[in-house]
Amino acid sequence: MHEPGIVLLVIGVLELLLLASLSAVAFRRIRFPYTVGLVIVGVVLAVAGPHLSFLEPLRLIRLTPDVVLYLFLPTLLFPAAVQLDPSLLKRNLYPILLLALPGMILSTAIVGGVVGALTPLSWSTALLLGALISATDPIAVVALFKELNVPNRLSVLVDGESLFNDATAIVLFTVILSTIDSEIRGLSLLLQGPTSFVVVSLGGLGVGAILAALYAAVVRLAEDDPLVEIALSTVLAYTAFVVAHYYLDVSGIMAVLGAGFVGRQLRRRHFEKAEETRAYLQHYWSYAAFVANSFVFLFLGIGGNTFLNRLRAASIADLSYIAYAIVAVVVARLVVVYGFLGLWNRCARGEPIDRRYQAIIFWGGGMRGALPLVLALSLPVAFEQRALILDLTAGVVLFTLLIIGTTTGRLIRSLQLR
Repeated sequence: MHEPGIVLLVIGVLELLLLASLSAVAFRRIRFPYTVGLVIVGVVLAVAGPHLSFLEPLRLIRLTPDVVLYLFLPTLLFPAAVQLDPSLLKRNLYPILLLALPGMILSTAIVGGVVGALTPLSWSTALLLGALISATDPIAVVALFKELNVPNRLSVLVDGESLFNDATAIVLFTVILSTIDSEIRGLSLLLQGPTSFVVVSLGGLGVGAILAALYAAVVRLAEDDPLVEIALSTVLAYTAFVVAHYYLDVSGIMAVLGAGFVGRQLRRRHFEKAEETRAYLQHYWSYAAFVANSFVFLFLGIGGNTFLNRLRAASIADLSYIAYAIVAVVVARLVVVYGFLGLWNRCARGEPIDRRYQAIIFWGGGMRGALPLVLALSLPVAFEQRALILDLTAGVVLFTLLIIGTTTGRLIRSLQLR
């Protein structure tokens, strides 16, 4: 006996994969960023959906914050951590960490300060918004880098900053949210915040490193079986996130990053000899990332239609709040990138970062995607001013995807970075 609900859900997933595949072919032929294109397709589907009965199964799929956190984030983060060039990452680690740690904190303060002064959000809630909206997500830009064959160093700078930036943003968001809910104030709060930040971050990295060491020990028993290695790498990525985030209450993203970095280093010599195994792993994780991106960005567009419907009934004041948030995010990005990278070029002995690179890092590297919306949606329904936080977050995300995402390619060509 067949369960109609399950059958329709399977049909919905198949429709989504077919739609994502056809969209990928079309957008790559016209050289339009694939993930940005999926957002637009999602908006069109949301508008036309009620008139297209065959898309009914697609509407049965629900991407809740927990689904995105536990199912898709490890898939998106783990291959990015594994595929970063270790030598390039090492040479550029300090500027990456400058942008992702103090840069992230400064961005949070700037956005929080501007939004707190110009919108109805309280100062603490504005700071919370500053943390979640400062999480960059340049997936579309990194994919564009591969198509345009930009210098590897630029790709590592943008991708590396995004990885560490996302981890920092989630930790900072969690710390600020816990202090809002806490009754601790004054000096105790100032001491608790940085301590929690360090413990959650280092705890996540430690969990990832330990699990990667266990993975490397177990996978040696199946040296010549790439399918077993794929299965164990999947177990590693998801176990690191779940153990850290759910059971130990430390950073799941940091755990995935630690697992990816340490796992790659421990398996480096084997991969140098086993080309077939490495190729299998790359194809598998590339496909997994394609599916995850397709789901997230398509449903980002479908959810964005709700935001667009609310915009139609918004007052001038409501629109101005969104505009203030967008300006605050762009100004904060400008200050952080040119401020910290300019400081690096003047004070460090390492290779300076080209002004053209800085322009791409500022503009293209400042895109926002699913993560800020996931963090905003994860707020309790009863959280004060939650609706305004969601509106401001959706406004910033759609602006960066539709404006920054569609103009970065032209900027790269105009700066002759191909």
